[in-house]
Amino acid sequence: MEPTMEEKLQACIELCEEGDPEMCAFLGKEFYYGWNVPQDLDRALRYLTVASENGDAISQFTLGFMYWSGRGTKPDRDRALKLFLSAAEQGIPEAMYNVAKLLLAKDFEKNKDEALAWLRRSANAGYDAASDMLSDLEE
Repeated sequence: MEPTMEEKLQACIELCEEGDPEMCAFLGKEFYYGWNVPQDLDRALRYLTVASENGDAISQFTLGFMYWSGRGTKPDRDRALKLFLSAAEQGIPEAMYNVAKLLLAKDFEKNKDEALAWLRRSANAGYDAASDMLSDLEE
């Protein structure tokens, strides 16, 4: 007999609770967005943290957004920057863009060159918002 959706979900949760980073990445996003399960930001935070600590770029990006926005946790821009930077270094264009935005917000003059470099990388990877921001800053 085929397992029910609830049984499948429970098996996934058990794997994640045992520390399986890939399952935590999967479930973290499911609980964050409320895909196939009721949205649960506490679980999303917990599972995405495990996956992030194990190097999953999308989990780092999503967790960075949680800390940036304060969605499901207290806002922590420094932690968000570190998470976005980890995701950006793994090639996530939107994370590159967010690194630039956080650097500019932190200290525009001090961080302008580094932020421009991240915006160029993001734009070169096809992220249109980075291209737009880059054009505005270079004018």
